[in-house]
Amino acid sequence: MRGGNAFIRLRQGWFAEIAAAPVKGVRRSDAKLVATSITIVKMLRKVYFIASGILALAACEQFRNAAPVAQPGAIEERGAGRTFAFQPEQRWGGPRYTRWEPVVAADPSSRWVYQMTTEQHPDRLLFRSSNDGGRTWSASRRICRHAERVPFQYDPQLAVAADGTVDAVCLDGFSPGVVFSQSHDRGRSWSLPVRLDGSLRYSDKPTLALSPSGRDVYVAFNVRYALFVAASHDGGATWQAAIRATTRHFWYYSLGGTVAPNGSVWFAVDGEDGRDQTGDGHVELVTSADGGASWRGIPFVVSHEGAPCRGKSCYPDFYTAQDAVAADSAGAYVFVYAQNRVPQGPNQLFVTRSRDGVRWSAPQTIASEGNSTSPAIVAGPQAGDFRLVWQDNRLGPKSWNTWYAQSSDAGARWSAPVRLSDAASGAPYKNVTGYAFPFGDYLGLSVDSRGCSHVIWGEGAGVYYPGGTWWTRGPDCK
Repeated sequence: MRGGNAFIRLRQGWFAEIAAAPVKGVRRSDAKLVATSITIVKMLRKVYFIASGILALAACEQFRNAAPVAQPGAIEERGAGRTFAFQPEQRWGGPRYTRWEPVVAADPSSRWVYQMTTEQHPDRLLFRSSNDGGRTWSASRRICRHAERVPFQYDPQLAVAADGTVDAVCLDGFSPGVVFSQSHDRGRSWSLPVRLDGSLRYSDKPTLALSPSGRDVYVAFNVRYALFVAASHDGGATWQAAIRATTRHFWYYSLGGTVAPNGSVWFAVDGEDGRDQTGDGHVELVTSADGGASWRGIPFVVSHEGAPCRGKSCYPDFYTAQDAVAADSAGAYVFVYAQNRVPQGPNQLFVTRSRDGVRWSAPQTIASEGNSTSPAIVAGPQAGDFRLVWQDNRLGPKSWNTWYAQSSDAGARWSAPVRLSDAASGAPYKNVTGYAFPFGDYLGLSVDSRGCSHVIWGEGAGVYYPGGTWWTRGPDCK
């Protein structure tokens, strides 16, 4: 989750209504506010959990799906000379489950696919796996710390190495903060979490980048007005101390990262230059060519302060300039970012590309209608193959949709956008033209060795509640 302060992070549903007023418009970087908020939160959470009968914060339990998810029919849209066919969108769990900010990772060497999402009440991470390319799924289960109670879990990240090792990163509260764990048995068991922020007293919003071999693992995260990166070069067995990767005094978030074939690592970042979740967004790439020992920033554009977010419990920087980056097997890069060119105006979506990471093309517009947010991009199995997803409301203020586009020439040309959120009903926030609001700050995209794209996102009535996790797959999902 991006943009809220510590107090906002701990509230959900009706609990949000109780907590909203005292912290309206205040950034979580205010240490005094955070301390006060935590005290209040502890009292409110105690009342809430007694009333709801939820007393074991770190209890792990399993939730059984009624049946494997079937994949009837397909939706098709023609673009760039070919037809893209996606399965109809599906919801993870029934309508009573509130789950948001999901991610997905496909094994590059097999048909295994993994998903994670965040359930609410209590705020814990759910994990499930598929051994047949996403046709059917295992039971959902919680991944939590057995050795220590944590107030909440957010911001999952997943990646799969060539040998099938599954790496996971998440936020275990603001302390211990960003933690790393991995599984060597397809997610059945997990290593004890390793804290990555060392002696830092605050960390937020991790982004995971993994080399194809799985040996080099990088995790970027926010530490108030700086971005830090922790690195491992033995597959996550040991970790170097996290170091500061930015120099300017901006509130940095990373929303995407990649490791190129030459070993360089790249994180797409947005640095907010204001206070209280306001100000312009500085769109940059942060990169290292020496295994994370040193870092440099590459500024691209400055986006004005985002459009006001008028939804219930929303925060001022919800429409900040989010971005993402990917590199293919030939070393080509594509960088996607949201930008508005009018103060508090809607975001457009742009891509720029490079063959060497030094010279970048002029920006190309991908989406110019409505307000765009939450881009994600990955490289496909062939050189020049890039897949892109995002959310926008081109069809109306309450008609948000999740869109997909694809390039076969390293980002020079893109297909017509494919609307993935095709279900006209099934939840109170859905309608024939889309859904009411993006549920959370980001979504997930991965592509497997067969060329099948796996997409997962949140749909809801507002940024916090109610809503659910939805997903689909395609094209080339044989």
